[in-house]
Amino acid sequence: MELGSIIPMASEKGCDCCETGDAERDKNGEPFGCAQRKMIFTRREEEVLRRIREAREEAKSVKAKIDYIAEHESSNMEAWKKANKKLEELRRLRWELEKERIEAAHERMVLLGHA
Repeated sequence: MELGSIIPMASEKGCDCCETGDAERDKNGEPFGCAQRKMIFTRREEEVLRRIREAREEAKSVKAKIDYIAEHESSNMEAWKKANKKLEELRRLRWELEKERIEAAHERMVLLGHA
């Protein structure tokens, strides 16, 4: 074993985990260097996940409305149809967001050098 290696260590370059700087950029032009790599998700992934959570909360509200209409206003078919249409729209949105989430996760893997 040789002591005094000539390989520059990350701490010698002012970084505590790697030798990359902030020069690397993701698909949206955001920096993706050492500091950003400490985050679990990229900004794009966080945005998609936020939109998924919002859609889920809205779907929960619409489902509760459908249940209420079915239980208390069974004669109001127009409101029931409207709520069901909204729920279908949210399901389609969720499907699109899932595809975007997978793309964003793949992008992260590419940036990390795993794909």
